[in-house]
Amino acid sequence: MNFETIQIIKEDHIATVILNRPDKRNALNRRMIEELSLALPDIAEDDDIRVMILTGSGKAFCAGADVDIMPGGGNVEEMGELGVEALRRSFIFKSAKKIIMTIQQMEKPTIAMINGVCVGAGVDLALVCDIRLANTYAKFMCGFVRLGLFPGFGAAWLYPRVMGLAKGLELLFTGDMLDAKEAKEIGMLNKLTSPDELESATRTLAQKIAAGPPIAIRLMKSQVYKGLCTDLDMAMDDAAVCESITLASKDHLEGITAFREKRAPSFKGD
Repeated sequence: MNFETIQIIKEDHIATVILNRPDKRNALNRRMIEELSLALPDIAEDDDIRVMILTGSGKAFCAGADVDIMPGGGNVEEMGELGVEALRRSFIFKSAKKIIMTIQQMEKPTIAMINGVCVGAGVDLALVCDIRLANTYAKFMCGFVRLGLFPGFGAAWLYPRVMGLAKGLELLFTGDMLDAKEAKEIGMLNKLTSPDELESATRTLAQKIAAGPPIAIRLMKSQVYKGLCTDLDMAMDDAAVCESITLASKDHLEGITAFREKRAPSFKGD
């Protein structure tokens, strides 16, 4: 598929999604949201892809939502004439849910490669990914509160789960900026690199994951997220089912054989 506002690169079992409006700091406009809504499900269903990387072009990851995605095309007066129900059912919130849920429910691991400014809905796109790497230029800000808004792209669910309750609420309530160093310190980032090293560090991690057993990794991801809202008793029952699936897989046989032969395994996802 050819897109205007995003780029998709698929190679070596890795799909890289690049938000590509560098002159607008990769802000989400209608076209970009429409294209993400098409591209992300395609990646999710592509059995050849084992890892997805999400990043931005230029010096920004994503500056949040562009005004033209708002009901009425960004006309504040026109938006004010819409009722709550019409707003709730509008393009922006239906699309936001589809994009965020597609990433979060994607069976394959997802990595945010945060190459600069990350604001508003852009932070939510980063946080909904499983793993986050950023360079030292990265900065994060919720910002909705400064506009008298509730964050509609999932921030209230994502922030406390990724950065802890107290820090998540602080950033939601104040709209303050969070720099890359503190983001790493609070556990929001898996790794912090120099600008020159970000892409290579992300690729190395993605390749390592992509070389792993797809069945086992898919099950791990699903059970980790399921475990956020279940108890240990149920998790143990699910673990028995999941490990039984992997014990019966050809990948497990390959892993054991490779271990005995003292070589790197070649997992096929069977």
